Amino acid sequence: MKRFRIPAVLMASALLGAIDAAGAQRLVRIRDLAGFVRDDASAGVATWTSIEISPGPVFRELVVSWNPRPTVSCRVEVQVRTGSDWGRWWRVADWSPEPGPGRSSLGGQKADGQHLDTDTLVLDREATAARVRVSAPPSDLPLLALSFWSPDPAGPVGEEPVRSFQVPALEVPRRSQADFPDGVTRWCSPTSTSMLLGHWAGVLGRPEIDAPVPVVAAGVDDPAWGGTGNWVFNTAFAGSRPGLQACVARLGGVDDLAALNSAGIPVAVSVSYALLKGADRIAPGDGHLVVVCGFAGDKVVINDPGVRMSRVRREFPLADFRRAWDASHRTAYLVWPSDRALPPSPTGTW
Repeated sequence: MKRFRIPAVLMASALLGAIDAAGAQRLVRIRDLAGFVRDDASAGVATWTSIEISPGPVFRELVVSWNPRPTVSCRVEVQVRTGSDWGRWWRVADWSPEPGPGRSSLGGQKADGQHLDTDTLVLDREATAARVRVSAPPSDLPLLALSFWSPDPAGPVGEEPVRSFQVPALEVPRRSQADFPDGVTRWCSPTSTSMLLGHWAGVLGRPEIDAPVPVVAAGVDDPAWGGTGNWVFNTAFAGSRPGLQACVARLGGVDDLAALNSAGIPVAVSVSYALLKGADRIAPGDGHLVVVCGFAGDKVVINDPGVRMSRVRREFPLADFRRAWDASHRTAYLVWPSDRALPPSPTGTW
């Protein structure tokens, strides 16, 4: 299971995305390695600092995703500007392909009205820009994504009418966390990630991309978080597979999911499991990851890792799904081939 946090994603040079009851979101990938400056004076360790990134609107939360080369270890830090002042550097993660103390989030830090919630920097006032600093050469991190989120100042505007979508369901491999005693209540995130990797291994004819659920679980385990639910560790693992890129994203709505599925891209999303199953309120600790595979009118077709294998492919009412997904502010894992562009976003998210 996964607790809820509230990120959105920015891509350097994209336009402002949709603003609605779920907040503001943009999606940006950083690939211009010339935009990083090397500094050899940071604790005797070479680091590379990005150019200033101004998302356009102000923001209140920030998440960084990265895609490392398979053998690369690194430290990831972020810094934000509030008003005219740059704050402290926040060491948000130590990443290593090997399990152990070299791979850990560093949540619980607090200072100057900011605090680090696992991989999310949460601000008590609006910020206007950010920088990221890494301890590995940018060429070893072919993708960095800064994820910005801000609440909609107008507040909720009422429930959006439920529309119908017709998107034939993708044949995503069906995998269940219930098949593994160690993960029966804990591995929804790595099981969803494993399903995405299995999908692309089949589509691209590259079996080396695939990874069984226990391998993904070992590859994303975060001892500081106490499990495998760290969003950016899951996308870092997926993005380290040959031929793939991945990031944590916050989407503008179901239209974005339908567009991605129509382009052959399944998407893992964070939902309230209770709301997904029709409850009227979120239950404590009911954060869950599922894979959206398609749409059938007023129903969404998903692969649900939280049930036995025979029941993994399920359909849920679209209205319940939207409420469940909104509980995480529409958080998603995007995983897609390195040589492909995402389809146009109907909501302007990317």
